[in-house]
Amino acid sequence: MKAADLEPDRYPAGALSRHDRPPLACYANYFEVGHNAFEFLLDAGQVEPQSGDIQLMSRIAVSPVHAKLLATLLNQSIAQFERAHHDIPDIAELDGDLSIINPQEFERRAINARRKRTAADGRAHPNRDER
Repeated sequence: MKAADLEPDRYPAGALSRHDRPPLACYANYFEVGHNAFEFLLDAGQVEPQSGDIQLMSRIAVSPVHAKLLATLLNQSIAQFERAHHDIPDIAELDGDLSIINPQEFERRAINARRKRTAADGRAHPNRDER
């Protein structure tokens, strides 16, 4: 028996498989992560740099095992991206704990990290967020 033979039974009737049209993507530049004894909660949203207003768009709840799997997948994907393209600036290295900074400070650090990378590359990378 092949895996393809099992495919029709893999998803409940009426459910989309991952091969159907993908869900709409949302851009996020703000994240909150919390946890309790049973799950991790990942909130994603957008922050307006000028005002600091935050609009949360999505919350994902995952088990601790799946949170660790997600962290592993993200680390692997980041390493692959950096091998193929360039190092990604690490704004956490600039001043420590990101969990206690306000959105305006976070955005300032992100801009400085991008500037630091572009200066090290010797290239100009215009960024619409820096206007």
